[in-house]
Amino acid sequence: MLPMGGPKKRAVLGYLLVHANNVVATSQMIKVIWPQGAPSTARKMLQNTVSWIRGLLAERDLAPSCALLTHSPGYLLRVDESMVDLLRFERLARAGREALADGRRAEATRALREALDLWRGPALEDLTDTGITWPRLAALQEERLTTLEDYLEAEIAAGRHHEHVAELDELVTAEPHRERACRLLMVALYRCGRQVDALRAYQRTRKALMDDLALEPTRELRELETRILAHDVSLRPVVEPELRLTLSGAAHVRPAPTVETVPDEVPAARRAGGEPVAPPPRPTASTGERKLVSILTTSFDLGHEVDPEDVDDLLADLAAAVRAEAELAGGTVVCCTGSAVQAVFGVPRTGEQDMLAAVRTALVVRDRFAAREDADPLPATVRLSVNTEEILIKTHGAVPQVVSPAIDTCLRRVWSLPPDTVWICEATRRSGGADLIHDPVPYSTHAGPPLWHATGLRGDPPYPVDIARPPLVDRDHDLMILQEHLDLVVRRGRGRILTLVGEAGMGKSRLVLELARLIRRSPDRAKVLRTGTVHGLRTATADPLTALVASWAGLSHGCTPEEAEAKVTAAVSGLLGEGSAARSLTSGLLPLFAPGGRVRGGPDVGAVHAAVVDLLTGIAGELPVVLVVEDLHAADEDLLRFLRLLAGRVAAIPLLLISTARPQLVSRRVCSRASTTMTLDRLTDAAVRELWGSVLRREEEDGAGLTPELFDRIGGNPMFAIEFARQRLHEPDGAPEGRLPARIYRVVAATLDRLEPEEKEVLKEATLVSGPIVPDTVAALGCRTVEVVRGCLDGLARRHLLVRELDGRGYTFAHPVIRDVAHAQLPKATRSGADRRAGALRAC
Repeated sequence: MLPMGGPKKRAVLGYLLVHANNVVATSQMIKVIWPQGAPSTARKMLQNTVSWIRGLLAERDLAPSCALLTHSPGYLLRVDESMVDLLRFERLARAGREALADGRRAEATRALREALDLWRGPALEDLTDTGITWPRLAALQEERLTTLEDYLEAEIAAGRHHEHVAELDELVTAEPHRERACRLLMVALYRCGRQVDALRAYQRTRKALMDDLALEPTRELRELETRILAHDVSLRPVVEPELRLTLSGAAHVRPAPTVETVPDEVPAARRAGGEPVAPPPRPTASTGERKLVSILTTSFDLGHEVDPEDVDDLLADLAAAVRAEAELAGGTVVCCTGSAVQAVFGVPRTGEQDMLAAVRTALVVRDRFAAREDADPLPATVRLSVNTEEILIKTHGAVPQVVSPAIDTCLRRVWSLPPDTVWICEATRRSGGADLIHDPVPYSTHAGPPLWHATGLRGDPPYPVDIARPPLVDRDHDLMILQEHLDLVVRRGRGRILTLVGEAGMGKSRLVLELARLIRRSPDRAKVLRTGTVHGLRTATADPLTALVASWAGLSHGCTPEEAEAKVTAAVSGLLGEGSAARSLTSGLLPLFAPGGRVRGGPDVGAVHAAVVDLLTGIAGELPVVLVVEDLHAADEDLLRFLRLLAGRVAAIPLLLISTARPQLVSRRVCSRASTTMTLDRLTDAAVRELWGSVLRREEEDGAGLTPELFDRIGGNPMFAIEFARQRLHEPDGAPEGRLPARIYRVVAATLDRLEPEEKEVLKEATLVSGPIVPDTVAALGCRTVEVVRGCLDGLARRHLLVRELDGRGYTFAHPVIRDVAHAQLPKATRSGADRRAGALRAC
């Protein structure tokens, strides 16, 4: 980081940087630095600035990688491209386009996304604010937009059109004359089943071109409109169809996993130290992955005196209700036969809150069934259980198959349980921790281990303040920083933005919870509101902005649109009175509670965002607001767009915006002149011992059982320390085969499931390598080319899952637990086949 001088010095350095490794004439520089006319001493002033820049470079010992040379007819800033984000952007964008042209879609997507992540705003924004307008800056903006379109086109081609509709809509709104962006938006909307919106997008772009430029859209765009009107089959996505699951129980006879297409020996060219002549063949046999999931089992008993026709209709109705609730919470129904329905939470992707989502769904089904029973004369009971089990997901073509004897075991056990109660296994109870409410005494069964009666969940907004939690250790200084930011907001009446960055489990949410506790002790100081990404938990809606307004207005889960409208209207009237301002704000907020949920990224999105910002402004007018946005790294474009709007107004509002994020996507943080980023460090060994002892409740044995290996697995992570301590509390003789606590497994597995498929496979294969992880070895184990593996390993390092070794030739896992989880997901057949190839490699 170089200290900058005045505007002219920054302009000289900026112009040299945007023309790095190119000679810039002195006369040209004088014209762009003094566009209104250069003073007579301009050449001397330029020479002085050049000397000043050379002095800065010399002080920081940047030669020879960076040097400012005199080169006729001017100057040449010679710099290594790794030191300038512009040069890195151009290299990555070029590589991404080449990969896209060659059909290497996954590689292209990684390169283009990395290129775009280098942008933090307009190029040289501090200079453009002073009125500088260089043609090169406009060209850079055009190149960024073109790269963004390349990336979005690759994503849509890969079938991820749902994920980018909001981003494309924002791009087309900001750049109404970009026909390629409009084309991509139209295709994405059509593939989402929104034909009318796709045609409206075309009409908006056509109108903008006609009104502003007197031009008709290109032939390509006009033909796309015609194809959409005709429902052209070529517009359908060419990726695999929507995920379907088939169920395989314990009694089903399955062919053994095969790896015949994977060579057991290392190719001769590889043994000789060279590259194989052609890439090795890819496995074609069925692939599999071991997963820790939560299984919700529901069984209905309608009695013996019910007419068969009534039974059939009622069971169909009840099964549909269970399916709807499970799918709403992120579950996948894998069995629906007779009176039983089973749903798995954690397939196809693991979620950090899968277990809580399964328990919440069971409670909702119980309550819905009880309401039905009161209104229906048919005698009926319902039995529900939630079990945390390991399963195998096998893929035969496009149809994944759930394989586990636990599916049948859960079904057999639920029939013997007392009815109208949600029963959970010990693993589920432990994984839920303080968020799960259950009876203190387990229920003993004759058919298996004891179960627990779950009665509810804690943790819904507003923040719970009555839960007994382990003490906050080694975070006093961090909490003080949060309080200082709040003090500034309260004292000055102007907003601030604070982003808390840390790995999963480092205590970001806990730190905010402690701040909320302090605020509640002085309720006149500030008001705490919360929103963020919902990880599968069933709330009033999965929309973060709806959850925010619902929490403020006091809406309960599952309320009807009519009830929501009444409560929001009353709450706004209590805030602003009965005038036109209240009516306008209410009408702007009500689309959040429309039946079926609002269309995110739809035409009303800007008005909804503005209404929520106006609501926060009104609340802050009475009392300073602390708005907590959890898991910014997982936020979609809709939420990010809202936060950018709020950031633009935060300076005029007494509001402290606190976002929590993980380092993998910290570039998504919301920035303004009043923003600060704070990274939570890992705990010291002494703090880990203190936390360990507090969980075990044995101060005299503080640190007992904390072996060097366990210290290494905890890695200074507070949540890891708590979960390992709880595991020791319940399993004093040690977990079988070093099994990870379920909560730690879910957190890490959820991170891995967000990777590109090939990156995830490479990471799992890297767990089979003893010693440094080098591309050649992993390529041989997984039958991939070295180039593909190298790209995947680089991507994993950027996501903080791997760490590059100092010599730059290999990698290690960033945390032992990452390796443990990735290795645990490998099926035994895959491990044995890879072990044979690893043995052949070691023999070379």
